[in-house]
Amino acid sequence: MVEIRFGDQYEVTDLAGQTIHEAREQFKSEFGIPDKAKARLNGSKVKSSAEVDTIINDDDQISFAVARSRTPFLIGALLLALAATGGVFAFGFLNANVTLSATTHSDFASVSANTDGLTFHVWGLYKGTIFANKDLFYIKENPDWTGDLVTTVSLGNVGDLAKYYRAFALDLIMVNSDNGDPVSLGLSQQQIVQLSLDYPSVNMFTSGTTNMTVRVKNGYYVAQHFFPGSGDPSPMIFCDVTQGNSGP
Repeated sequence: MVEIRFGDQYEVTDLAGQTIHEAREQFKSEFGIPDKAKARLNGSKVKSSAEVDTIINDDDQISFAVARSRTPFLIGALLLALAATGGVFAFGFLNANVTLSATTHSDFASVSANTDGLTFHVWGLYKGTIFANKDLFYIKENPDWTGDLVTTVSLGNVGDLAKYYRAFALDLIMVNSDNGDPVSLGLSQQQIVQLSLDYPSVNMFTSGTTNMTVRVKNGYYVAQHFFPGSGDPSPMIFCDVTQGNSGP
């Protein structure tokens, strides 16, 4: 998936294999991207002439922005005014202070893990299924937080897992903890992401104040023929919740 952004507008969608020029044309009307907006690919500037030849890959980030004009003549005029009015204006009327009021809150969300019943057996040279509809993590939002969240789920021991598995994958969903309804993950209304040896870290984009559960919908593995004498076939999974695109 590819993230495309212009100002406060963004979307994560499948643009892999397309050029930056094609992505610009696709979102030009929806985002209101002007022709003079400059493109950046993963933070690096892309020349206008190179947009038609620059191919987008999975996990790339594309942004468009309009360069702000500089007005040095206004700064010069201000310096001239300060010099003309003398020291009373420069050292007397330019001094002031203000105190900003800040209210502290606890963390915008808390995460706890479910370790009950998440077990499966691995047989050599075998295609097996892994627990279905099992909860992994519980995310409890602070009711004072009304912004977006990004939940990142990652495999922490890919090196060990690769010794035991030719393939390993978990289909993850996010559900409302109170009623079990699926939660949209912000990926063009996508509701399933796959965590695997090839993609050991996935993001889930959510908004609103809802207690959520990260759940395994399905899973499978293909075991190696011979198991090593060291390492651990048990997946170590991490969950990290951070602020999303907007806050309260």
